[in-house]
Amino acid sequence: MAYGPPPGPGGYGSPPAGNAPPPGYGPPPVGSYGYGQNPYAPPLFDAALATQSQKSRSTAFLLAYFLGVFGADRFYLGQIGLGILKLCTFGGLGLWHFIDVIMHALGEVKDRDGRPLRTPDDVVGTPTVNGNHVLLAAVLGGALGLDRFMLGHTALGVLKLLTCGGLGVWRTIDVVLIVTGNLKDANGNSLRWR
Repeated sequence: MAYGPPPGPGGYGSPPAGNAPPPGYGPPPVGSYGYGQNPYAPPLFDAALATQSQKSRSTAFLLAYFLGVFGADRFYLGQIGLGILKLCTFGGLGLWHFIDVIMHALGEVKDRDGRPLRTPDDVVGTPTVNGNHVLLAAVLGGALGLDRFMLGHTALGVLKLLTCGGLGVWRTIDVVLIVTGNLKDANGNSLRWR
């Protein structure tokens, strides 16, 4: 089935006179469909991506670790009501404080606006070891050297195990080094925080 010969050197040419499109056609005005938000998109589809909080995860964790019984971490994050409640109950008699330290170690605590806290920015090498897990191991089993074993520092892990985490001092120093991003794995790589 043939539709006729192809057009000549001039192409199809312009439409015959009197066959212009009716008025009102052309590009849509700015702000109409196609230029603004999509009315058929799911909620928050066109919203900007969530950004990190200006609050530092390192600071929030250290406040929870050392002063969490008094609610210092919650005050820092802008959660004043929770801070007052934690202060009045002495960290839920220690239980709330313990749970908050674990939540901070796993990176699950958000700021007042629900944004994730800012993690250490310095990245060296190719991070492969999960920093959240190493921090949790340092909090729960730092006296046994679990964090050093996870990082591949076997000799230091054994020494830390034999000294019960340097009688707690070495354990505390390692917790601070891990959360601030200053402790590397056996290959010299940073920890992976997400």
